[in-house]
Amino acid sequence: MKQMSKNELRVGLFILIPVAFLFVFIMLKLGYSIAGSTKDIYLKIDSISSVSKGTQIKIKGYTIGRVVDIKPVYKPALHFLAVLRVNNDIELYEDCSAVIQNQNIIGDSVIELRNPDKKGALLRENDVIEGFEYVNLESILQDVHILLTNLTGTVDVVKQIAMESRHNVRSLLDDLSTSVATVNKVLDDSQKDILSILASFRVTAKTMAEISEELKKHPIKFLTQGKKD
Repeated sequence: MKQMSKNELRVGLFILIPVAFLFVFIMLKLGYSIAGSTKDIYLKIDSISSVSKGTQIKIKGYTIGRVVDIKPVYKPALHFLAVLRVNNDIELYEDCSAVIQNQNIIGDSVIELRNPDKKGALLRENDVIEGFEYVNLESILQDVHILLTNLTGTVDVVKQIAMESRHNVRSLLDDLSTSVATVNKVLDDSQKDILSILASFRVTAKTMAEISEELKKHPIKFLTQGKKD
């Protein structure tokens, strides 16, 4: 019986020790604190679209921790606090900035911590820093794609309008040519009448000149002759 208990104990230890080592390894990979080697700080963000549990935290490209939790805060307005578990050996200062960006177009997001130029007090456990989302190349490419799609549609509409306008311009030119021909015809037809009117006007002007001259020379005679008549 005692021999059987010893065997069971050995089997149990044989199973539990590898499991314990595996558990410790997983905790280390996830950034959980062991013997005070890490500290937790909070990152205030407006949206969790680019941050999730496991997001890497870097400083100058070097990984110093991961996001281990995200907590919603409902007041004064909805925002989130991401728990950053970082290496306690790395010196991080107050007023440091946290830039959320992608490593590449298809890569996962990372949080890049940047110490301020003017260093003040060190960040302590549970301090809060502000997060800023950097517009990544993927978003820019999506915006460019949408812009090109809209531009292509606009060009097609302009082409269609141009084709319709071309027909309208041709019709307008034809109507203008017809109007010019009509005006020329009217001018040709009225040319003779205009010449006759001008001739009559000349005769009338000559008669008026003769009367005026006679009136200047013999005004009394002109008036007397008019009364007799």
